[in-house]
Amino acid sequence: MTLRIGSAQGFYGDDVTRALPMIEGGHVDIVCFEALSELTLAILRKDMLANPTRGYTFDLNIIARQILPTAFARKIPLISNGGGLNPLGAAEMIREAAVKLGLHGLKIAAVTGDDILASLSDLQAAGERFVNMDTGETLADADNQNFVTANVYLGAAPIVEALKNGADIIITGRAADPCLYVAPMIAHYGWAWDDWDQLASGIVAGHLLECTGQVVGGNSLALIDNIDPRELAHLGYPIAHIDADGSFVLTKTPDTPGVVTLETVKEQLLYEVHDPTQYLTPDVSINFTTLIVDQDGLNRVRVSGVTGHPRPDTLKVSMGRMEGYMRELIFTLGYPHVWGKLAQLKAMINESWRDLPINRVEYQLLGIDSLFGGIAKAVDDPLELVVRVMFTADHAETLKTAVRKVMANGLSCPPGMSVSGTTVGGEPRVILGLWSSLIARDKIDPHITYLEV
Repeated sequence: MTLRIGSAQGFYGDDVTRALPMIEGGHVDIVCFEALSELTLAILRKDMLANPTRGYTFDLNIIARQILPTAFARKIPLISNGGGLNPLGAAEMIREAAVKLGLHGLKIAAVTGDDILASLSDLQAAGERFVNMDTGETLADADNQNFVTANVYLGAAPIVEALKNGADIIITGRAADPCLYVAPMIAHYGWAWDDWDQLASGIVAGHLLECTGQVVGGNSLALIDNIDPRELAHLGYPIAHIDADGSFVLTKTPDTPGVVTLETVKEQLLYEVHDPTQYLTPDVSINFTTLIVDQDGLNRVRVSGVTGHPRPDTLKVSMGRMEGYMRELIFTLGYPHVWGKLAQLKAMINESWRDLPINRVEYQLLGIDSLFGGIAKAVDDPLELVVRVMFTADHAETLKTAVRKVMANGLSCPPGMSVSGTTVGGEPRVILGLWSSLIARDKIDPHITYLEV
């Protein structure tokens, strides 16, 4: 029997309630919620700095209270990596919600083992060097050792085990995005861990599903003239019908806005793919160049021919470290002589901050070079110029002083300048820098904790 997998989340803050039409309509056998990114982990760490019991996404509260009762009644398992930095805390929150909702017999699985922050020293002693993938620097040589997150991208194995053990909802930490989706395929069809082509095809299905609205018409340049923009606020989220050989048809929740075409599928296929001949995941390496996509009817695209190769010997590690604080101010400069006024603004700011320990100052011209870095020729004398000034320091108080010093020039500034009041009244934000590395997979041992109602 063909397995039907729905996707109802592609980022923290996505509208997870779009799972309900696919569940209530009987269109899916399982639903996945993919919530994490490096940015999300940084947000969750900031949450934990304020409240140590947090560390998971607020979306899980919505899933627990508004979606889980319906899914549980229909025996449709749910999978989410929204556990973030605290899967056990998330599972306990869900258990408490389930008790109040009377979901007797519910089985919750929490997958841990991705968080290696407390083990970094021991792992280094065991030979792991944690070489920065961008700079080549080893962890031992890093001047700044103020790491606050260290999470390994887990694969599908613990999710498969939890499904086989009858879990109704599975909460993980940093599991790799498409592995959430390939796990139910492995559990359903009994694929072996070296069935490389099937696993690879399942990962491609997960890759197409994981960004929800993007594959059904959202964020689509191909459809910019061919979709009613009002539909973008109500898109029906995607569903994949997977066959035993791994080939699948991508569609969407029936009778909902949006489109699934060769163009939307191709756009999402290329999204975040650096090497299409070797797309690495914890479970398999995928070759996208052999796959075939065919229109299979209205809002139906069939994908076949995916090939796979053995999984890498290492797993990716994403580490975040405290790197000070940042602030921004947004100024507007008006015609005439705008470029001269910009030069005055920069000189005024530099002089105001001459005696402050500011680490970095960056200027962006919003609407001119903020997206593409000035590759297009600028207008000789535009009617207005919006200037974003981003600046960082080791201490928050330094940035507060910097704002006061600039604002003190309010009547001594370039002519006609204004400043966004909301940026003036903002607070310094913590900077969590990213350190990406690799670790031998045999150093990682995922664990599953079960809670029952």
